Amino acid sequence: MTSRTSFMLAASLGLLLSQACFAAGSSPDDFSGRWEVTTQYSGGEYVSGLNLTSAPDGYTGRSGYLVPDGYFYHYTGTVKDGSLHLRILAPDGKTSIGNLAAVLDHGILSGQGTLYEVPITFKGHRPLQRPANAPRVHDFVPRIYYRTFSGANPPALHIFPGDTVRTQTVDADGGGPHGNITLVGNGQTGPFYIEGAMLGDTIAVHFIRIRPNRDTAFEYRAGLNPNVVPAGYPQHRTDGWSDSWNLDRKHGTATPAQPSEALRNFTVKLQPMLGTVAIAPFADQAISTSDLGRFGGNLDYNQIREGTTLYLPVYQAGALLTMGDGHAQQGDGEITGQGFETSMDVEFSVDLIKDQLLDQPWAENDQYVMVSGVGGSLEEALKNATAGLSNWLRAYYRLDASEIATVLAPSIHYDIAEVTDPEVHIVAKIDKSVLAQLPKPAAPTRVFCQSPRGCDFE
Repeated sequence: MTSRTSFMLAASLGLLLSQACFAAGSSPDDFSGRWEVTTQYSGGEYVSGLNLTSAPDGYTGRSGYLVPDGYFYHYTGTVKDGSLHLRILAPDGKTSIGNLAAVLDHGILSGQGTLYEVPITFKGHRPLQRPANAPRVHDFVPRIYYRTFSGANPPALHIFPGDTVRTQTVDADGGGPHGNITLVGNGQTGPFYIEGAMLGDTIAVHFIRIRPNRDTAFEYRAGLNPNVVPAGYPQHRTDGWSDSWNLDRKHGTATPAQPSEALRNFTVKLQPMLGTVAIAPFADQAISTSDLGRFGGNLDYNQIREGTTLYLPVYQAGALLTMGDGHAQQGDGEITGQGFETSMDVEFSVDLIKDQLLDQPWAENDQYVMVSGVGGSLEEALKNATAGLSNWLRAYYRLDASEIATVLAPSIHYDIAEVTDPEVHIVAKIDKSVLAQLPKPAAPTRVFCQSPRGCDFE
């Protein structure tokens, strides 16, 4: 289904919902609230969220970028002769960068204007509302697996926040529970379109179940990856060294399929995880599923497992959540380039946190809050992780720079999650017992943070 077709279907449903609202007596000319707006411009079209607030002298507002320029916009305007006239302001809230004129007809917001002196047209509808019988549990059997993280990949399933999905993932070579399906390269299950998710939001993915669904796994283990040893470090690999493991799912252990005499009693405890969880990255990007970044992706963090909630920033309408690359076990850093690669049964639910974006993945379990830092080197990844955790404390605990330094200096922990992929991944984490000593303010209504630039919140 094309994005244009998806929008038309959503608009039709929005029209039905709006008509139901009017029948119940709501005002047909109220522009306030959240809108899902599709902008058409010379370079194509883009879907974003627009929040409008009624004020005594007109309207104010905020949105994600109406065109993919990377900026959030502010608005101010008034209604004249039934038409809403808005001035578009840059992120500083002062500099005018365009204007819009909009009318509201049977729940559909439409109009035209200019942005950076370029003509644009737009059409919007209210976010779809959860049906009366929701939340639902979806049993989803994937038929197609994607090898890119991209907004161009059509949604496999639309779900509402609060819904639960039970599904499967294939291994890094495309193998499922009953054999190989001849797909190579971290094939992803999904994408799952989360209704109402817009640029600037965050989705919370709660992992209820992650379990191997077969009794074998593979892991390259004839030598260590060159990224984790000094240049020229001697490794005399054994010819024909097996990469196969036998999984004892009943007892939760793994053993080498063809062990040497020295390793015949070697057993590893299973800790099933997902190596890749992602949303669609910014604008028209299509990124290999072997890569990682602010959108998540091939994070290969061994704490992304049952009982963990992973928070991902939303860069495109619906978020377009995908997952795959199951590991029955993986040590820190994935130092041979693979974990115990296998297929998985996965159960998860999703929540939507509107108007809050940390601009990098973060997670929590019963013990820790964990913020991912991704970069081209260990140093860059560590800095991004530290800045991300600092931003998190600033936004959700209102701490200033000195308070953050005082709390983190004796309390921060670092996990080296991944060192052999295209980017390095380090996680900065803090124990919740430390957070329990801090007064917790009311939750912010809006958060926008970036690791190099700090935090803005209300």
